[in-house]
Amino acid sequence: MCGRVLIGENKDTVITGRDGRKYQPKPNGTGNPGSMLPVVTDAMPDKVQYYRWGLLTPDDDKIHSKHKHARIESLNTVPLWRELIGHKHCIIKVQAFFEYNREQEVMYKIERADGEHFYIAGLWDIWLDIKTNVLLPTCAMITMPPNSAMAQIHDRMPAMLERSEVKTWLNGNIGPSQRIQHLYDHACPSERLKISVQRDGKA
Repeated sequence: MCGRVLIGENKDTVITGRDGRKYQPKPNGTGNPGSMLPVVTDAMPDKVQYYRWGLLTPDDDKIHSKHKHARIESLNTVPLWRELIGHKHCIIKVQAFFEYNREQEVMYKIERADGEHFYIAGLWDIWLDIKTNVLLPTCAMITMPPNSAMAQIHDRMPAMLERSEVKTWLNGNIGPSQRIQHLYDHACPSERLKISVQRDGKA
């Protein structure tokens, strides 16, 4: 499920690093689990930051991507997600994402039909590497059942919001149940997606 993304170009975006330095992101870079993605969190809703794709748990002693996706059906039941939902929410901004259909042996590229960015709902946390004492910001994408277009190629899709709905997801005054229902109520419809087949790494 969404194992690679196209970050796209952010001409007006200035990234603030963990050391406080500012820089512009590289245009049209790709990201895989374990790489750094541009996010906006409820803790700093006015800034774009880079967070590592894939949450880590306190007993982890190495970086991995086990927790890169959080199923919407499990947000209130899986302990890791239950601790974060209602407390640490983020939006992951990407230009496109890719899905591989094993039965068809085809890679698909999914974009918005209007060419705009996707705003994927996610959860974030800060992981402390006990060996180095380094704090690492991490994030996970929330996934949900597919719309009719995505169902043709995969059984899941990211929880994607419109830009106007981002503030609601980042609003810390909304409880977990209401927040989850917001994602269901604003699930991305099929007509907003452009799906193309990747051939030799190109659409």
